[in-house]
This record gives sequence, C-alpha cells and structure tokens, in this order.
Amino acid sequence: MTAVVEADRNDEVWIRGANPEQAIRVRSLTKLRGNGVSLLEVRLVERLDETWIVYVRLSDRDGEFRVNLAKSDEPRAWRDVALALASVRDELDFWGAIVCSTERRRPNPA
Repeated sequence: MTAVVEADRNDEVWIRGANPEQAIRVRSLTKLRGNGVSLLEVRLVERLDETWIVYVRLSDRDGEFRVNLAKSDEPRAWRDVALALASVRDELDFWGAIVCSTERRRPNPA
C-alpha cells in the first residue's frame, strides 16, 4: 500500500488557484501535456519592469494560469519577447496564435 501511495504522489501535479491569479509550474504543465491536456491559448504580458510572462488556458479546466518557475511561486519571466516566444514554441510546443499585451503605458503629457 505504501508503494501505491508513493506512486500516486509522484503523479501529483501542482496547480495553485488564488484570487485574482492562478498559477501552474512549468514541470506540472509539462506533465499535464504528457497526460493529454492541451494548451488552448497562450498570452504573453509585458510587465511594468519590462519583462514578459506567460499565461495559458488548458483544455481540462477553466481559467487562465500564469506559468511559474519550476521550483518557485514566482512567474517565469523573460527580458526579450523573442525569447519568450521561442520558449512557448520550443518548450511548450504551442503553435497556435499567441496574444501579446502590455501593462506599460505611455506617460501622460503634462
């Protein structure tokens, strides 16, 4: 029985839901993809610090999930949008449309 419990723990996928954001770790996302879950949408967001983070929608659950670092609660971030796009294509194997948006705004003229 202990071996079964240990095997079940190895199959666990870490997904955290918190208001207003939900997050998923990269390794969990990779494991889910191996279990037949597909990415429906990917969105890149440029934050105020000029880094890019990734949000995904999954086929097996509602909501949008921020992609976090493998062993952290921090979002995985890129300084260059081209590297973020390459990561989505190469690491997540997503070839659909990718929406890019920004949190940065032009300063208002005085």
